[in-house]
Amino acid sequence: MAGVDGDWDAVSQEIGRLMHAQGMNQAGLIAKSGISKVVVAELQHNKVQRTRTDHVLRALSDALGVHQEHLRAIAQGRVPQDVGEPPIRSDADIAGRLDALDYRMAELTEAVRRVAEMTEVLRRVERALFEGPPPTIDVRTPD
Repeated sequence: MAGVDGDWDAVSQEIGRLMHAQGMNQAGLIAKSGISKVVVAELQHNKVQRTRTDHVLRALSDALGVHQEHLRAIAQGRVPQDVGEPPIRSDADIAGRLDALDYRMAELTEAVRRVAEMTEVLRRVERALFEGPPPTIDVRTPD
């Protein structure tokens, strides 16, 4: 298994932030990740700075509900990716970067499609309000 070296203080802070945001305690993280209490405690409290396996960082990321490369990115000083986005393993991972660009491009294409649909709806509303006969308003009070 490949090992990851990095900024374990940043990883510790991120684990704490994510646990707090989800109302998760250490026992919950251990149960969801399947990682031993010793390893979780070392990372959570930055007790021991050493190379960690991809498996450990992915399992913890998954348990915390973030992209499985999230903690690796934090350790390496990179911006974490969104859940569902293809993983970028390093700055030199050209294939991963291209996959991530394809993913983002699909997201942008969908967003543009939704904006176009909403624009058409607004045009119809505008035509109904300003091009049709003036609306009638019933000002009678009910008996």
